[in-house]
Amino acid sequence: MRAPNASAVRGVHAHSGQTSIHFYCLWKRMCPIPPQTSPPPPEAQAERRWGREYHRYAIGIVIALHLALGMSVMLSTSRTPSPEPAPRSVDVVLFETTVPEKTIAEAKPEPGKVEPPAAEIPPLPELPPAKVGESPVPPQPVVEAIPVPAVVEAIPAPAVIAPPPPPPPPVAKAEASTPPKLFEECVDSPDRHMVADVYSLRTGTQSVMEMRRRKPIKRVCLAQLNIAPREFREGFPGLDTTTDWFGLDIRFTVNVAEAGTWELMLFSDDGAILSIDEQDVINNDGIHPASPEMAMVKLDKGLRNFRVRYFQGPAHGYLALMLGWRKPGAADFDYLPRRLIGRPPAAMLARE
Repeated sequence: MRAPNASAVRGVHAHSGQTSIHFYCLWKRMCPIPPQTSPPPPEAQAERRWGREYHRYAIGIVIALHLALGMSVMLSTSRTPSPEPAPRSVDVVLFETTVPEKTIAEAKPEPGKVEPPAAEIPPLPELPPAKVGESPVPPQPVVEAIPVPAVVEAIPAPAVIAPPPPPPPPVAKAEASTPPKLFEECVDSPDRHMVADVYSLRTGTQSVMEMRRRKPIKRVCLAQLNIAPREFREGFPGLDTTTDWFGLDIRFTVNVAEAGTWELMLFSDDGAILSIDEQDVINNDGIHPASPEMAMVKLDKGLRNFRVRYFQGPAHGYLALMLGWRKPGAADFDYLPRRLIGRPPAAMLARE
């Protein structure tokens, strides 16, 4: 193959496709070495350097813009909140199963065994009603009911801690016909309805029950139990010679106008016991200073048997004996009215 001449090569370099032709010549090793040319002038060199520096700055600016754009993209993605997970739904499926019922086979009667039929009970014959006249038991005699005295319900009084002695009732409430003496002979004083047996007691007696072992030394009557506290030397009016170690068994009746619950008070020095219809309702027994005892008592309408047993102990201090009551709805205690007090029956006086 012939090598192309120089003119042909120069013609080729003159066209726009001289680069491809140049590579073709190098590949075929037929291109001649271009002749040495003179260096470009300084203006061209300066223009080339300026172009190179311009390209460098442009490339740096492009790279910086890309980095800034990448950083902004990264920051925006990091600030975006993560999407919430979608709620999970669980489907529950219920299965209904039916258990077959087990049927119990009826027991078949064994052959050869026959149950006997149930025996029928015949109805009982109706009995004729019994006649009262045909009863062989003779009729019982009618017994008249014996009147029983009303039972007095004693209500225990509340505990009293050293109460002061109550003042005696005012003089205005006292009966105008009250005699100067409390005790007089019963024959000489038919208007005094309280009957009192006087006992002489042994030294050292501690209870009114000591009178059951002794016999009375005399019998006197009085109209009211209103003996206010006084020195033992004065004694009871009408019993001037008796000042210590003596006892009184006082009996009388009270005509209760209407049934109700009454509050009774027994004030004594020394011991005393109040009984109504043979039942103790106030127990202020023993040797002690003047002190009251109270009780709520239910009284029926009519005559009630009252009994007050009292004794005076050693010869010192005071003596007193007072009996009062307070009607239902009343505010203060008062003595028993003399118009309601009566003489006790003979049978009551005969009992100890």
